[in-house]
Amino acid sequence: MIALLKACIFGVVQGLTEFLPVSSSGHLVIAKHYLGVEEAGITMEVLTHAATMLAVIIYMRRRIAEILAAVMRVPRRGYAGLDEAARSDARLFVLLIAASVPAAVAGLLLRHHVEGLFSDVTGTARMLIITGAFVYLTGRLGRGERPFNLPRALVVGLAQALAILPGLSRSGLTVGSGLGLGVERRKAFEFALLLSVPVILGATLFEFLGGRLEGSGPLLAGAFIAAFVSGYFAISLLFRSVVKNRFYMFAYYLIPVGIILLIIN
Repeated sequence: MIALLKACIFGVVQGLTEFLPVSSSGHLVIAKHYLGVEEAGITMEVLTHAATMLAVIIYMRRRIAEILAAVMRVPRRGYAGLDEAARSDARLFVLLIAASVPAAVAGLLLRHHVEGLFSDVTGTARMLIITGAFVYLTGRLGRGERPFNLPRALVVGLAQALAILPGLSRSGLTVGSGLGLGVERRKAFEFALLLSVPVILGATLFEFLGGRLEGSGPLLAGAFIAAFVSGYFAISLLFRSVVKNRFYMFAYYLIPVGIILLIIN
């Protein structure tokens, strides 16, 4: 029972911190250093990542279906033969692919170089403060009206690549970058969330191919369900915070936590 509870707690933490702009990697560093939390194991990490990806797909199922439908119509009708909404969705698909490249390159080239940072609490604390400051500044901006184009999409993609460093939140940097570039709030949220699918899928496949999968069925099921439910809740909370101009409020958590860690470490 205790093991199942721990598995569910791990799933909840993974689901919440994957999408809230508070840095899942940063919290992993804190948990390992101060709470003595051990690595969850390759199988549980794969399943909880898959659960959070499933939460995104279900939450965004209508937009994903619309985008894929537009892309599938391009070979038959040609880009010029699509209506304006379909052309916009087809462009969005291309922008998502382009914006995914920086994170993929960073993951392949820098993954082993940053592994040592996952034991650096001081460095993580500084990154949490930087994330908090970025979230606050971009979250306080007025409502933007700009659409996504290739340069703006690449900036968001580069921001996502930076989140390989523990303490830098992927959702905080991607959503914040979109807001900072003057993109409409719903579009900034949508792009950041859709952009998370390739990177989560890539991380899941990397973990799957990099280790032997094994573990207890009930524990894995508990972690998966907990990660999915908490991830879906976190996505909903992130959406409300962005569209209601409350995104900046996560800074009130990040900055104090970072400062406390610097003081006590």
